Parts: sequence; structure tokens; C-alpha cells
Amino acid sequence: MKAFIVLCMFVAAAVAQEINVPIPYSFNYAAPSEDGGSSSHQESGDGNGRVTGSYSLSNLEGHSRTVDYIADEAGFRATIRTNEPGTANINPADVVMESSAEANPISYSLGTAAAPATRVISPAAPAAPAGRAGVRYVLVPVTDPRARGYY
Repeated sequence: MKAFIVLCMFVAAAVAQEINVPIPYSFNYAAPSEDGGSSSHQESGDGNGRVTGSYSLSNLEGHSRTVDYIADEAGFRATIRTNEPGTANINPADVVMESSAEANPISYSLGTAAAPATRVISPAAPAAPAGRAGVRYVLVPVTDPRARGYY
């Protein structure tokens, strides 16, 4: 009887190993976004652990981002092509960034910077008081236990 149980365990282990064998796959989609832009994604795996794909986003202002990626035995590698403002041709964390945004990035300020900014955005309402030095103010919902006693 013990031999039968051991044999069943070996058969179950062999079947479980066959189930975990990677299988090739492929998928893709393209869809409009809520803001009037679009997004798409396509990916395929070869069944041996190598995955390639890309996804892209675009909006009504004409900004777009496309990310091509590969994941295999050498790790994850991505190439990003974009024209989004504030991006530059930098390569952080083994990611290639190809930006066609303006050469001079736009800097924004609420009018409190020491040096004048390229564009100044005025707040719609008066700025809140600076508060006490070293005190951090955090907004929490009324239902949060940390707000008990303040409402």
C-alpha cells in the first residue's frame, strides 16, 4: 500500500511539472481613452521565457509615448519614444529614452521661486498660510480615524 501511495505521488509530481511548461502566446488591443486620446498594447511570448511587446498612449494635445520592451534571460530592457513636455534624452535604469520634446523644458512656478520662471501660473485662490516650520499638514477624509476629534 505504501508503494502505491509513493507511486501516486511521483505521478502527481510529473503531471504538475508538465502543467507549468510555458506556452507561446500573443495578444493586442487598441482603444480610445476617456480624454479623447488612445492607447494600444501588443505582446507575445515564445514559450521559452522570452517576451517582447510595446504599448503606446496618445492624447488630444498631440503628446504620445511608445514603449518597446524585451524581457528575456538578459533581463528587462525598454526603449521609450515620446514628445511629452518635460522629457529629455536620458537613459535611467537601462532604459533608452528618445524624446523629441522642446529643447528648453518648461518650468512652472506659483510665483515663489527666487529666479523668474519661463511661465508663471498664478493660483486661483490666495495661497494658504505657510504654517509652522517643521509641521507637515496632511489632508485626510472625515471617515479616517486620524480625523477623529477635528470635525
